[in-house]
Amino acid sequence: MKTESLFAMGRPDGRARLCILGAECLKAIYTAFTTGVFLTGFLLYAGMDQAQIGMVTSLPLLAGALYPLSPLLLERFRKRKLVLGSVRLLYHVLVILCVTLLPGRASGSGLSWGMAGILLLGNGLNILVASGFPAWHIGFLPEEVRGRFFAISGIVNSVFTALATFGASVLADAARASGRQLYWMGMIRLAAFTLALAETALLLLPREPRYPKSSVKGVRLLTLPFTNRRFCLTMVPVFAWMMVSTMTLYSANAYLLKEVGAGYVFISVLQAMSIITTAAAMPFWHRLLLRTSWLEAFQKVFLLFPLYPFLHMLVTRDNYLWLLPVAMLAYQVILAGGTLYFNNMAYLFTPREDRTAYLSWYLMLVSAGSLCGQGLSALLLKLFPRDWELGAVRVAPAQRILLLQGMLALGFGLWFGRVLLGKLEGNAGQKDGSGKWAGRDQEKGTGRI
Repeated sequence: MKTESLFAMGRPDGRARLCILGAECLKAIYTAFTTGVFLTGFLLYAGMDQAQIGMVTSLPLLAGALYPLSPLLLERFRKRKLVLGSVRLLYHVLVILCVTLLPGRASGSGLSWGMAGILLLGNGLNILVASGFPAWHIGFLPEEVRGRFFAISGIVNSVFTALATFGASVLADAARASGRQLYWMGMIRLAAFTLALAETALLLLPREPRYPKSSVKGVRLLTLPFTNRRFCLTMVPVFAWMMVSTMTLYSANAYLLKEVGAGYVFISVLQAMSIITTAAAMPFWHRLLLRTSWLEAFQKVFLLFPLYPFLHMLVTRDNYLWLLPVAMLAYQVILAGGTLYFNNMAYLFTPREDRTAYLSWYLMLVSAGSLCGQGLSALLLKLFPRDWELGAVRVAPAQRILLLQGMLALGFGLWFGRVLLGKLEGNAGQKDGSGKWAGRDQEKGTGRI
């Protein structure tokens, strides 16, 4: 199937895939404006320190415990568009608009706990219906086009993310020079809120199916995924990937801004390299998928990922102009593969008729992995806030966390290959927990970019 037919406007499924891709692009833009280095800078200008930022960004992940309750709510509705759209809108109002308006109305610990509370409430509401959109939209992405769609969306999203990040960084550096950092960072976030509203509209455009009615009810629906052994084992690398990949999400940015002294424009230019690196690397990762399987290819990403934190921890004021680009290049190439394979982990062994229940547990583990990674980082910053002096070498707290990140990724990648991969792929041709045949061939990607 060619790209034109994949997004053919004359076909309902083609238009639906185009809406999904457009929503992902808008999400990439407003996420770039409201997370990562820009959220770190916004919170720093609001008066928080690194430990408070770690707390504010990790505590809301506790709401992930609500994910298993999602199917109990959604299974009550054969049509869910109104519920999904209303909650998505409220989520954006809380986590973007209210967070933007809170500084200046609260300070000190009140600001920190207010931010955490708003984010916790917003994420909690969104989580209750979070599995609804994937369960709806995956129907437009059958197995024969899924790998190619994820590869194309990864490339397109990298372009939009990089352009958005660069534009916002120019404004952020101008705001720093003007002395009105908080005001202009707030304006960037308000622009992101407008894009979030447009994303919600696109998510609601595809034709909604009549969802298959589950034969399982109540508590049995919550525990159903535990009867699928291969699904449960697949969730182990899902949790590990989220823990490892998000561990330094904010501490590394704070380190670059405060310790290294890198500017927003410089950082965003490096992030903009993802346009080229993702486009160049994605065909390689897709070919690897065609030669192996989703799981085996994903395991290779874990083994390569430590290259990024090991390089990033060596970045200092003296060498960041050349070493940080090298570290970011490694990160973007590896992340392209990680994102491609991670996107399909939820669907490898997920039966269609009970997909909402399975996706709810998947999303809970995604949130729990992020919580563990960012929470561990925040805890270490709180317990050990001082630099270590090793002779003439000074080791900042963020550098120690980067070292730990690399060691955890390498250790899990080795265990994944030696133990877990055999358990998941050693039973090719046998029935999985859903009662369907799930041999090795089903796990391979199909199609071409």
